[in-house]
Amino acid sequence: MIKKKFFKIVFYFFPLILISNEFFIESYAKIKTKVEADNFLNEYCIEIVNAIKEAYETQIISVKNNDLKKFGEQGRWIGGLSDIYSKLCKK
Repeated sequence: MIKKKFFKIVFYFFPLILISNEFFIESYAKIKTKVEADNFLNEYCIEIVNAIKEAYETQIISVKNNDLKKFGEQGRWIGGLSDIYSKLCKK
């Protein structure tokens, strides 16, 4: 009987405690200057372009293998990445 109550308490309250702790954790990776922000965005934009290139290469392989499902998935991925790039990276 006591075990059942204990497990109920743990089962219901432990996830609640874990979730609530996430709201109190502070981020230590704060960007403080425009130079730091520009450097971060430059690196981020390069990563986006690399991801687009990888997806494009996957599309080429997908077409050769006649895998149109994979081709379409990569196309949507490229579209999303391109949207982010156009909003953050073009000056």
